[in-house]
Amino acid sequence: MNGPAIPTESGSHATPARGAKGRLTRAEKAEATRSRLFEAAVEIVGESGYAATSVALITSRAEVAQGTFYNYFESRQDLLDQLLPVISDKLHDMVRARVRAAPDNALGRERARISAFFEFLETAPHLFKILSEGPVQAPLGFRRHLDQQTASYRRALAFELERGNLIVTDPEELEVVVQMLLSSREYLSARFCFVDGHFTRPPAFVVDVYMKLVTGTVFKS
Repeated sequence: MNGPAIPTESGSHATPARGAKGRLTRAEKAEATRSRLFEAAVEIVGESGYAATSVALITSRAEVAQGTFYNYFESRQDLLDQLLPVISDKLHDMVRARVRAAPDNALGRERARISAFFEFLETAPHLFKILSEGPVQAPLGFRRHLDQQTASYRRALAFELERGNLIVTDPEELEVVVQMLLSSREYLSARFCFVDGHFTRPPAFVVDVYMKLVTGTVFKS
């Protein structure tokens, strides 16, 4: 998993061009170093938890001088608080891609969303520990992650509400529905996706049962 790309003046992200003869530019080298530090932190937190993730361990695994760390992050906590928001953005991108390819109906889109969540966990096996310890060990990052996921899901359900695809009709009720569905993902993944600290793809019936429960209760059949 890569760290955040270098922002452009417009606020988008771009990869700097390579220098002459294909050599890395200074900006590319800096981004590569930042990415190694970020990846190392993700791995160590995922393996041992936030408390055990020291700057010394991060830089050792990233093969970067310890003093270099502070050229990229203000502190250890600064880096830890960036983990969940960056992972959250990547999850959002995968879900959006799967929804675009889904059947053009509310139930098809919701099946794509829940399936994409489990698919993402397979590519990001460290997410569960990073997320479960986040409220205490990285509260700022956890709050940003929660806000990002809530806003994304709220937009998705507002889209369905506008088209008359939901049982609820009051926009204010959407927040309750959003939190219920997001919470179900956390508990389903804890029960069916992680065994002895290792990720396993959930049985197909997990998504099937989820869809049965939301059909006719959240989404119109």
